[in-house]
Amino acid sequence: MKKLVNRRLFCGIILGLFSKYFAYKSFADGRPFRDRFQSYRQTFRVEPDKEEAERIVKNIIKGRKIVPNLVDLDIPDIAEDGNVVPVSFSINCDMSASDYPKRVHVLGLENPFPEIAIYEFFPEGGKAEVSFRCRLRKSSYLIVIADMHDGSVGMKKKYIDVMLGACS
Repeated sequence: MKKLVNRRLFCGIILGLFSKYFAYKSFADGRPFRDRFQSYRQTFRVEPDKEEAERIVKNIIKGRKIVPNLVDLDIPDIAEDGNVVPVSFSINCDMSASDYPKRVHVLGLENPFPEIAIYEFFPEGGKAEVSFRCRLRKSSYLIVIADMHDGSVGMKKKYIDVMLGACS
């Protein structure tokens, strides 16, 4: 009986050492997948392109006249953390079949990828308002553009001072 216990103990120790060794090697020398992905992101860093952001805005507006007071934007002047910037907007319309926003574009001009979000609305939706949190790389303008069903367009832009940037 004592030999059987010693064999089990010996096999358990050997199996434990092998599993620890293979688990250690499977995480690339002890570093988990997230750390390797982070180094990959830093190797291929995407820098913001101001001309690209302006081109996106021009493609949305398409030379149309901007209707004043169509978009109400509620954003703090200062964001302590660029990872969680609170944004709220509403579109001044009655949400009827002839007066509703088809799409609302949210753009951060200094982000590596300026298009933060695109919201689609329908007349049956009730209200055209959204509250969310977004990421901003650094202090910059945040633009909300409402593309209305009747072809008009509204735009509101506000500068946000970001203390701790994100999206690097």
